[in-house]
Amino acid sequence: MAVVTLFMSDRDTSRTFTSKKEADEYDKMLELAEALSYFIEKKVEGLSEQQVEEIGLALAKDKELLAQAVKGKAEVLFNLTNDDTEEAE
Repeated sequence: MAVVTLFMSDRDTSRTFTSKKEADEYDKMLELAEALSYFIEKKVEGLSEQQVEEIGLALAKDKELLAQAVKGKAEVLFNLTNDDTEEAE
């Protein structure tokens, strides 16, 4: 019987990964999502807590696309499909 090492996310203990790198990347994404959620909550009134969290998580998952858009390539956001979103998860 083989032994498989699993790594657990520090921020989401229900998630396990087969490499420490994957677990660390997931934790960093969750940290960014939390910071973005806080920012959105302070800047946009009228959103529920769940909406703020979902927006923060969506932005954190697609941070590379957002970085391209901020650097002057806004058209990359118009090319986003559901497949791209699912790959980020």
